[in-house]
Amino acid sequence: MTQEGMRENEVIIVDNISKRYEIYKRKRDYLKQVLNSNKRYCQEKYVLSNISFSLERGDALGIIGKNGSGKSTLLQLICGTLHQTKGIIKTRGKVAALLELGSGFSPEFSGIENIYLNGLLHGLKKKEIEERMDRILGFADIGESIYDQVKTYSSGMIVRLAFSIIANIDADILVIDEALAVGDAYFTQKCMRFIRRFREDNSLLFVSHDASAILNLCNKAILLDSGTIKAVGSPKKIIEIYTKDLQKNDDAEIQVFDNKLPGKEVCDVTETVDQYRRKWQDFRLRTYSSIIRSETLEIIKNTGNDSNPENYGGEEAKIEEVTLDDVDSGVKNIQSISGGNLVKLVIIAKTLLEVERPIVGFLIKDSKGQEIIGDNTRNKLPKANNILVKANRIIKSEFVFTMPLLKQGDYSITVSVATGDQENHRILHWINDAIILRSECTSIAAGIAGIPMQSITIQEQE
Repeated sequence: MTQEGMRENEVIIVDNISKRYEIYKRKRDYLKQVLNSNKRYCQEKYVLSNISFSLERGDALGIIGKNGSGKSTLLQLICGTLHQTKGIIKTRGKVAALLELGSGFSPEFSGIENIYLNGLLHGLKKKEIEERMDRILGFADIGESIYDQVKTYSSGMIVRLAFSIIANIDADILVIDEALAVGDAYFTQKCMRFIRRFREDNSLLFVSHDASAILNLCNKAILLDSGTIKAVGSPKKIIEIYTKDLQKNDDAEIQVFDNKLPGKEVCDVTETVDQYRRKWQDFRLRTYSSIIRSETLEIIKNTGNDSNPENYGGEEAKIEEVTLDDVDSGVKNIQSISGGNLVKLVIIAKTLLEVERPIVGFLIKDSKGQEIIGDNTRNKLPKANNILVKANRIIKSEFVFTMPLLKQGDYSITVSVATGDQENHRILHWINDAIILRSECTSIAAGIAGIPMQSITIQEQE
């Protein structure tokens, strides 16, 4: 790997790389291949084909894709633990990698011995490792187990030690595979805080199946599919394409119904909002309404079922209308609402064919595509196995909930109608960004959204 031909701000260049494996059915075929290169005694399998992209200083690139798409192989090529069949990879700066669980560790060595081993492999001198030892041990926080052989460690302890090492070697590029998925919640949050600080001045390559993690940490994303790059773009855009592909793949696993199940054509369950209005209403709403409109959510766009390349389905059932109503005032199809108020999300769909076990749902996402809240009718109707809606009927679904206090920014409501159950369902119609909201909220204490507070007090006590 060299730095020749790299622009000043580039830290990684991947230029048209491919990775091919030769598969021999019999051991003797390998020997035949060595002795006779003019004839093929093996099958060739490409796990990566013609991959090209670059990473600049300060960028955080998320790589996502189904199992077997080539994500881990790509990272190993960049880190130099594998060699590409063709193409060029260039890097600038020190690369620290957290790849396969336990990679780079000697199971017979103790944790302390593996710290020295990995530190030396990353270019540190023994004195530098000793100067950082307290920080490494403090970050890992595995106690006296640091003196035990690594082969006695749990997967979580191995991740703690591995991440603690790469967090203290002054890397310029951090490469992380799915290894963090096995860590406990406390340590994972510690790692995420470190990664956010790291990427302020350095670069990150991050592979994960966790869409929220990629949306939170990355500013660019790549979707890999069967060893090729299917899409490059913003994390929000790539996650939407990835989710859509997963839904399409799930279609093949859904059993074809014979449309003979007994059941009702409609199912209507009604709750009175008065039973939980006080419980879920923010006590500060009266104060809000008497001062400034600082908690207002404006509906800046209602696309309904407008044509959009990111939407799909609509052949068997089609969502025709999506509106928000103000529960307190009774005003329908509102153009603004205050965070903390009760709203009713109305989704109207029409069946074009007979639909068995329908599910209607929604998601509220921020501008990066991170899901804030969401729900579906299946959660309310656990005994909905017998619902059967004939063709050319209307399905009207209503969700009454407290609109969260959302920090300033744009938000979207994605809606869908499906058939099946929570675990196995098939999307019939999916509309991204059916409603776009803009929040001017100034009262969020922390986090993405504020919950309705019942009471806040401050007292001086003797």
